[in-house]
Amino acid sequence: MFNQKIIVSFLIITTAIASNVSIAGETEELKLIQILKDDVNNNDGLGNPRSVKVLSDNSKVFISSGDDNAFAVFNLDDNFNLTFSQVFKNSSESISGLEGASGLISLEHGNKVVVTGFYDGALTIFSSKNNAYSFKKTISDGLSYERVFDSEVPVGKLDSLGLLGAWDIVNTLNEKQLLIASYMSNAISIFDITPDKQVIFNRTVKGAKPFEDDLGKAISLALSPLNDELYVLGFEKHQLTIFDRSKTGNLLVKQVLKNGSDGVNQFVNPQKIIVSPNGKFLYIACAGSSSIVVFHKLDDGHFKFLQAINNSDIGGSGLEGAGSLAMTADGSRLYAAGEAGYGIYLFETEDNGRLSFKSKLLSVRDNELKKISSITLTEDNRHLLVATGKNNSVFVFNIK
Repeated sequence: MFNQKIIVSFLIITTAIASNVSIAGETEELKLIQILKDDVNNNDGLGNPRSVKVLSDNSKVFISSGDDNAFAVFNLDDNFNLTFSQVFKNSSESISGLEGASGLISLEHGNKVVVTGFYDGALTIFSSKNNAYSFKKTISDGLSYERVFDSEVPVGKLDSLGLLGAWDIVNTLNEKQLLIASYMSNAISIFDITPDKQVIFNRTVKGAKPFEDDLGKAISLALSPLNDELYVLGFEKHQLTIFDRSKTGNLLVKQVLKNGSDGVNQFVNPQKIIVSPNGKFLYIACAGSSSIVVFHKLDDGHFKFLQAINNSDIGGSGLEGAGSLAMTADGSRLYAAGEAGYGIYLFETEDNGRLSFKSKLLSVRDNELKKISSITLTEDNRHLLVATGKNNSVFVFNIK
């Protein structure tokens, strides 16, 4: 999916995982239901799956594909078995914006899906009618891959939407705004959702002043449970920017945390952020240090470094290129994985927010769990879906 520079930056695939990894403490809580593989049993759209979303009623699964440049739809039955339904690709006639498809969200109880295209610098919108999806529109500045990624000439004002290198996307609880983190634009792009369900560009946010000049190459973001704070990860500058967010969506920089300052350590190339359900703790997967870094909220509303978990805490290896996290609805457990690593790692969270390693799962039915690009928990916490990036597959588990 990525050119050489982006491979080195995002995936940190620099070393092979040792073959003698211990399986002591292997989790017995995950029961395999299904393995979906790209181009096997009529499945499509699973070439380097990046983001997986499950509707709250467990009726459908949506998957973005970074190498197929696609958005795929799967139906779910009562036993939580997935069946391929539809796929939309950039190669299809009249469809664009899906090159390097990455982030994905659903709106209106699944009636609308929005996908980010990393290389196309785009949002692509799909809508549902009569239980089938159709392409609706693409929002983009229309700049080519060569102009954005290969040219040494700055794009300047040609980047009007702040979507270049669009990677991650979230929506507000009231579904009135979309927020997108874009690596090449180094920006948060904000779109409003109008009463008639149109997606309209609002503005970009690129600064972190008075603390830092920029966002440090924005790659991932999250909203607090009450949507009154926005957290933005800066991949290249090892940076977390925290905004206060008003009820009308205005953003004001409150704090910037960086590796090596204010006691923060092992915060290298932060790639994925999870907020605890009570909003008191931030859990961040850091690809460059193969770590999970935890921050806790002080009484004054600012965050402080609390803990860093790394390979030494889980048996010596496995979290290389840490980039995937998922937390249970009650905040009691955290699943983690590294895209250059090996296995799924389960942690329990203490009342003070600290993590304690519980168990790991390295393989299932002779299939190694490696190159993991995302972990998704269903809202009822009964199922776990694990996408394996360059292995072009999705593992579906029941949680006992």
